[in-house]
Formats: sequence, C-alpha cells, structure tokens
Amino acid sequence: MATTAGAEFDKIFNWDGVGTSSGDYTDVTLEAQSPAGTSFTLLNSSAHYIYLGNASKFDMAIFDVDTAGSLGALTWQYRTSSDTWETFVPASGRYQLDPDDDEGGQYDFSQDGAELFPPNILSDWATLTVNSANLYWVRVTAASVATAPTIKRIQMRPYAAYCTTKDVYELLQLKNVLSGTDFTTSTVPAKATVEQYIMEAQSHIDMQSRKSWRPNYVANEYQQFNLNGFHLDKPDAYKILDLQIWNGANWDSKRQGRTKDFFLVPDTGMVQFSRYFLLPARFTSYNAPVWRWGGGEFTMPVKVTYLYGRDIQTDVRQGGIIQDIAKKLAAIDVARNADFGGLVVSGMDRMDIGSRISSWKEEIADALDGMKAFEVF
Repeated sequence: MATTAGAEFDKIFNWDGVGTSSGDYTDVTLEAQSPAGTSFTLLNSSAHYIYLGNASKFDMAIFDVDTAGSLGALTWQYRTSSDTWETFVPASGRYQLDPDDDEGGQYDFSQDGAELFPPNILSDWATLTVNSANLYWVRVTAASVATAPTIKRIQMRPYAAYCTTKDVYELLQLKNVLSGTDFTTSTVPAKATVEQYIMEAQSHIDMQSRKSWRPNYVANEYQQFNLNGFHLDKPDAYKILDLQIWNGANWDSKRQGRTKDFFLVPDTGMVQFSRYFLLPARFTSYNAPVWRWGGGEFTMPVKVTYLYGRDIQTDVRQGGIIQDIAKKLAAIDVARNADFGGLVVSGMDRMDIGSRISSWKEEIADALDGMKAFEVF
C-alpha cells in the first residue's frame, strides 16, 4: 500500500501582498493537487504569502518540493473570529531544544517536509472569504527570499480524517430532530465539538489497532547503524523526508534513491542503503588497539524524519471498517453529551439511545479485535 495518506486542500493561493482583487491572487490549487507533480513556484518575494485553505479544519500541511528554496525566517498566521491574522509558531518549531544541534526547527521549504498546526495552537480559528472562497485559512510569508522554492504537491491532514461530522449526523439521523444536514456552529453539540469527538475516536482506533489511516509525522527517529538496513519504528511508512548519519563532526544528510544513498522499500517500513557507508572507528581500550563500530558518540548514529499511515480511501480491505468504527465512536459521545429526546431512528423502528449505544459498542469491539495488528518476530 505504497500510497500517500494525505488529503487535498480545497484552495491554495499565492498572494502578491498588495491588493485583494482576484488578479492579486494566483490560484495553484490544481497544480498542488496533481499526483503527477506539476511544479509551481511560491514565495517569489518577501511580500508574497502562501494561502492554504480548506472547508474543514486541518492540523498538518505536507510539502513535496521540486527544487529547494532558500528563505529567511517564516511567519505563519491563521484567521481568528476577531477578524485578525494571528501569528503563531507551528508545532515543529516548538520541538527545537537546541538550535545548534539541528534537532528540529520550523520547516523551511529546503526539502520535502511537513508543518503541524495542533488545535491548541489555533484555538480561535474562524473562516474567512479570500478570493471568493470562504474557508479556514493558514498563510505563511518569508522575511527574505534568496531562492523561491518550486513545489510539486501540497496535501493536508483534516481534523476529522476517518469520517466527517456529516457522517455522524446521518448515523444518528438527526435530521429528524434538528434542521439541516450537518452539525454547525449553532447546533448542540457544535460542529467543533463533534470534530473533537472524531479526533478522540481516531486516536483510540490507532492505539487499539497499532495502525493509522492518516498522515503522521515522525521527527528525528534514531536508529542503530546497519549495513543491511533497518526497520522504521512506525508501520506503514510511505515517505522519508530526511535521513542523516553522524560522521563524527556533524549530521550528514543522505540522498534518497536506489542509485543514490538509501531507499524505502514500499509496504515494509524497511530502509535499505544503496551504497556502503563506514562509520569512523573508535578506540574502546587504552591497553590494546581494539576498534569498534558504533560505540560512544556513534551509538544510534542514524536520524530519520518520515511520514507514515495508510490511505483510508484506497485501503479497500479496512478503510470502510475504520470509517464505520470512527463514526460510531463519535456518535456515542454525541449521544451521551446531548439530549435528543432519548430516541434515534433505526429503519422503521425506534430504539432508545441506551440500546443503540450498547449495540454500537459491541460492533466496535468486534471490529477492533479484527483490526489489531498481527506482528511476526
């Protein structure tokens, strides 16, 4: 299942930073959605902004770079309910403990990568109409541009990746209780609350199954050096963003590809080296010239950043099951925390909500038992 697990943004604009008419925005949505990777340029100058927009909230943007950019400090912003652009530091920048040790830092468009926008950071996120598109927006600009990056594809991870709030609404058949076809900001519970229930359901499914059906970002996973390759810790890795090896003085970035330095074997999580690397040797004894590989500072000298997760849309065996589990888990939370008169409709019959919850719990438990990963050692 070597396929991307990301979803597509509804709109992506490159804004010139001057006016707000349609001519001031360049729509690169189709190029960004192209699986073939139709390259386009972003951030041509320090006045320009990239606008990333979607009808539902998202917490990750994934960038597939064609040619590397060389940019100054990036400024990320989101639109608040107070109609202001709020500057924030994405999650990756918050993980950087020592800037001199290259242990993290914000994504800078110098290579393939991802940036994270957890809900606790974008706490007052609201929609805005930009170039006739009313969406949730995140935008970014650079303090300076030495070289503008060219991009092949941009994807995202929605808050509700396994199912939608509308799926939950329809499962509960709330059109018989509430007006409309989906949860909104004015329903009880509100759409944002149901999204939170879905996110909790997703985490529960991932934990119980030891798999994931959405993009997940792993930064700086350390591995022991092995000429025969190594397995990544997380299952279903589909894209390596960076692999570095400690050479005794600094972290040396390696090139990806079978004819280059390393490659990822699809569907296995196995990283193979295309060519042999020799780590510097170290004395391990003061009395005899005994040389040893991988000791001291060369312990766990491989550092990998990658994406993992299955594509719920193309996983024909398990994707539909995961969607069903997620919407039932979220529906249980909705039913427990809201009063809909104690009844939901089931075909021609009416069942009390307690009976429906019990039935869903049994179905969820049976489905999760069948989803749990079988590991061979």
